[in-house]
Amino acid sequence: MKDYAGIIVVGIIAFFLLFNVFGGDDQRGMSGSYTEDTYGELPSEPDRSEILSGIENSEENDIESLIEDHFPLLDTVRSEQGISRIYMTRELTLKEVSDSLSSAIPPEEISERQENKQALIYPDHFVILQESTEEPGVITIELASDDFVRNHYSPGFFSGLFLGSILNRSLGSNDWYERRRANCQQTGNCYGGYGMYGNYNSGGTTSMRGSSTRGGGPGTGK
Repeated sequence: MKDYAGIIVVGIIAFFLLFNVFGGDDQRGMSGSYTEDTYGELPSEPDRSEILSGIENSEENDIESLIEDHFPLLDTVRSEQGISRIYMTRELTLKEVSDSLSSAIPPEEISERQENKQALIYPDHFVILQESTEEPGVITIELASDDFVRNHYSPGFFSGLFLGSILNRSLGSNDWYERRRANCQQTGNCYGGYGMYGNYNSGGTTSMRGSSTRGGGPGTGK
């Protein structure tokens, strides 16, 4: 009897071992809050015509208020050395966002569209527009303070958008571009634009990641 009982126990153990190896959770080995790349609930927004007419008829004279009034806030990237607020739209194309903002409040500098992104420079802020690679049809509108760009951005992100001399002048420096590029090449850990799902693209070989809740900042969770 004892022999039979031992065989039964061994059989049960073997069954559970095989089940754990070949069955069970399909996401075995995957971890993190964003295992499946999907945004459950993007912020709601008015329709296209309402957004465009609202911007066209706006009496705001600063870009921060204009964006805040007409686009939903998606995320905030914050550190002790600056802040960047991320807004979004699914109603407008990148060109429509750029054209409407620059018509309402002309920027000091505006780049050409390059690789699905474009940047506008205003007093105290950079506005960085990108077509999301994670969520097709979503345009992210990053409103980054000068301090945030100065202390976190990789100059390489602006390649094809602005000359180094324009970035230096806009950031009140004679050599920001050169010094920042050298630092980014040395550390490989500079911010290179916003990515959804808490990811902050790097201008080097590593990536910056925020917390799994909104409002993470450079270096959070590293």
